[in-house]
Amino acid sequence: MKNIEYLTFGSHHLHVLCALHLKGDFDAVMQLLQGQVTSDCKLLSTGHGQPSALCNEKGYILCNFDIVIHNDLVLVIIENNSQDIFIKEITKFAPFFKVSVEPFHTDIVGWIRRPEEERVTGEHAIIESAAAILSLVLLDSSQNEVSDIDQLPHWDIGRKVLGDHTIRSNDQGMFRPHDLNQTAHRVSFSKGCFRGQEIIARMEYLGKQKKQTQLIIHPERKAPSIFQVIGATLEAHELFFSSCMGLNDQF
Repeated sequence: MKNIEYLTFGSHHLHVLCALHLKGDFDAVMQLLQGQVTSDCKLLSTGHGQPSALCNEKGYILCNFDIVIHNDLVLVIIENNSQDIFIKEITKFAPFFKVSVEPFHTDIVGWIRRPEEERVTGEHAIIESAAAILSLVLLDSSQNEVSDIDQLPHWDIGRKVLGDHTIRSNDQGMFRPHDLNQTAHRVSFSKGCFRGQEIIARMEYLGKQKKQTQLIIHPERKAPSIFQVIGATLEAHELFFSSCMGLNDQF
C-alpha cells in the first residue's frame, strides 16, 4: 500500500474531538440520519462505525464526522469546532423524529492497528484496509486497555494515508465529496436519498471528474503551489503531509 511506512501504529489522544448523542428511539434516530448524512447507516453495527458527512442541498460538504453505536447509543464523533454546524443542521429535522442532540462525555482515542492485532474494549473500526485498521476507542475512567497515548498529528496523517481527506469548519460549503475523494469512504450511492444526493449522484454517474485530492508528502512546510491545500498541513518524520487538490494531470 502506498505510503504505508508513514502510519504510526498505536494510540493517539484526540482531544480536538467530542461526542454527540442522538437521543431518541433507536429506529427513529437511524431514520433521521439515513435521510441526512452521506453514509449508509444501515451498515452500522457494534464495533464497526463509519465516516460520514452532512451536505447542503447543492451537494457541498458542511461537516465531516464519524458515526458509531456505543453501548446501544448512536454517537457522532466530530471536531469541537464543527459540532455547532452539525447540531444546527440536524436539529432542523430532529423534532419530526422526536430526537434530540446531547453531549456525551467520554475520552476519545484514535487507535491504528494491524488487522491481525486483537481488538480492545470500546473499539469502533472506522476505516479498514489490508494494511491497517483505523478505529475510535471510547474510554471511561476505569479503562486502561489503551496506553502510550500521544497528542501528535499521526492520527490525521493516518487518515490521509488511507485516502480520507476531510474538511475543517472554515471549509464549510466549499467542496463537494468528489472534490476530496470522499466518495471512497464517506458516500453511499445505494442507500437512496439524502441531502445533496441528486447532485452528488449526477457527478458520480454523468459528470467528468476534472480534479482530485491526494496526499502530497513534501520536505518543506509550503506545499507545491500548483495545488490547493485542504485542511491543515501536518508535520511528522521531518516531513510535511498535505491533502492537495489539483487537476488530474497534475498528479
